[in-house]
Amino acid sequence: MTQRKLEGRKALVSGGASGIGEASARLLAAEGAAVMISDIDDANGERVVREICEAGGVAHYRHVDVTNRTAVRRMVHDAEATLGGLGILMNNAMTNPSADYTEDQRWDLMLESGLSAYWAAATEAAPILARSGHGAIVSIASIAGARLGIDFASEAYSAAKAGTIGLSRKLAKRFGPSGVRSNVICPGVIETPRWRSPGSPEPQFARRYRQMAPLGRFGQTPEVAKLVLFLASDDSSYITGQDIAIDGGFTMAFRFESVDFDAE
Repeated sequence: MTQRKLEGRKALVSGGASGIGEASARLLAAEGAAVMISDIDDANGERVVREICEAGGVAHYRHVDVTNRTAVRRMVHDAEATLGGLGILMNNAMTNPSADYTEDQRWDLMLESGLSAYWAAATEAAPILARSGHGAIVSIASIAGARLGIDFASEAYSAAKAGTIGLSRKLAKRFGPSGVRSNVICPGVIETPRWRSPGSPEPQFARRYRQMAPLGRFGQTPEVAKLVLFLASDDSSYITGQDIAIDGGFTMAFRFESVDFDAE
């Protein structure tokens, strides 16, 4: 039998109730990790945990609001106590404020949840991750802001995602001597519930970006999860401080000539 890549390891996944977080939690558990998922979507979080356990994995759910730094830090210690240690931290959760928020409120919430919470979780977890002997921090950014300006990404979202890369590099430098690695994933247009529900029409802005990607399609959450697994496992044991785009080639070789902008 092939040895699972994360056998016996412990992982904390924020924002694990849907999308990239859900796919990653499922794959980490399938590869042998005991996983704690945090989210504010209790129904879906508990569903994901139940399905992981039904498939033979080990998973737990906690309600955590990542706009509250005290709750974020408490989450780390809860994961350690619940799982019996912690070797993997996946920073993924980010609040998506509703349209009735003011611009200042949107900025504060998105920077708090999508950057400050990552810092709070990582710095709180680092000593625990170091004790595991294989500590890995994997943070989710985006090509928006981190690689280029995109019209459908707000300034707050773009700033948080760009900041995540700078933060991760500093974490790599600070915690590398204790054996903790820190890397960032920058997804492109990934098909998640935030983009569209299954079977619903493709948004026009998304169609344009899909057409410009050399691979000509949306990314899928399991594809991102495989990169999370790689960066969390010993397969990437000499990789730290990096940001890796998973975007179908969009940021490096986008095919702008393939889009008929006049038709829009």
